[in-house]
Amino acid sequence: MLVAALVWLAASPGLAQEAAGSHAEALPLSVETVGFEPTVAKTGDVVTAAYRVRFKDLIAEGKEILVLEDRMEPDKLPLAPFEGVGLEVRKRRVGDEHIWDFVYRLRIVAPAKGAQILRSVTFYWLIRDLGQAIEEAQVLQAESDPLPFHYVTTITDEPVLDVRDGIELGAFAGRAVAFRTVAWVVAPLPLALWVLGLVAALRRPTPAARPRPAEERDEVDAALPIPPTIRQARRTLRRQLRQRGDLTLSDNGRGPGDLDRELVLSLRDYLMAEVPDLNAGDTAREIKRHVDASLPGSRRETLSALAAHLVTYQNALERGVPATDPAADAREIEALLQRLEWRARLVERLKKPLGGA
Repeated sequence: MLVAALVWLAASPGLAQEAAGSHAEALPLSVETVGFEPTVAKTGDVVTAAYRVRFKDLIAEGKEILVLEDRMEPDKLPLAPFEGVGLEVRKRRVGDEHIWDFVYRLRIVAPAKGAQILRSVTFYWLIRDLGQAIEEAQVLQAESDPLPFHYVTTITDEPVLDVRDGIELGAFAGRAVAFRTVAWVVAPLPLALWVLGLVAALRRPTPAARPRPAEERDEVDAALPIPPTIRQARRTLRRQLRQRGDLTLSDNGRGPGDLDRELVLSLRDYLMAEVPDLNAGDTAREIKRHVDASLPGSRRETLSALAAHLVTYQNALERGVPATDPAADAREIEALLQRLEWRARLVERLKKPLGGA
């Protein structure tokens, strides 16, 4: 038994090496290390390191070999102390075998000169069945051999280097002083001119306004009519309401259309007097929107109802249609005017503290 155990232990390394070799030969992909070009370089020189990947075409067997090129980019590989500059993949096919050459461009900048080693590079690949998703296939690895490299000094063989330029450019110290002096003298001039202009403008007498002739003032005053007060506008509006109570023709020949137009103008003037922030060019609908959006409390409700009457009469006037019930509208507008008088407001304010009693 002891002799058998010793024989088995002696034969195990050979069997393991034979199994590993047979497994390597069974793989359909192999990696060859081509080497550096050149093998000796100095600081900053770009050198190339080439690796050759061989794999068979297994399409006829219903399979496919994929080399994961995205994992072979220089920035994803451990290349220290080298720095990856670029990668070129040269692909060709010989018979049923694919041959890909991965040519890396590298350079080295390091303080220590001497022999350097580029460590092994791992290539990632997989075998999948046709139609199988890449995520379902197992990723395999194949490693290259390390590459030796000689990093030499950057000093040349010449003991003394004559790199001085023989062109004499002259001396410009005096000219630089002159330009600097001129710059300091000219730089404050814009500020000084601005200050002088400001002082002159302040000391210049203001021209007196030319008085306008009396005729021109009268024309301007006539072109801008004075808006009526609230009392005047209310009085005019009530006079129009009394006229609308009777739609028969008056002595001067005015009909319902004329009365509607005058009522629209009077109602508009009254709203403009009650709400001073209205614009003279606002339409009836714009007046109502402004009243609904800006005024508070019960006064807003009353003025909103008057603005609604203005919108109704304005639309009827534009379509040429007379009002349906002028007498009822006159009574309703009169009731709204009474609610806006100062007595009604005072009574309403007194009722609030008393709880509406």
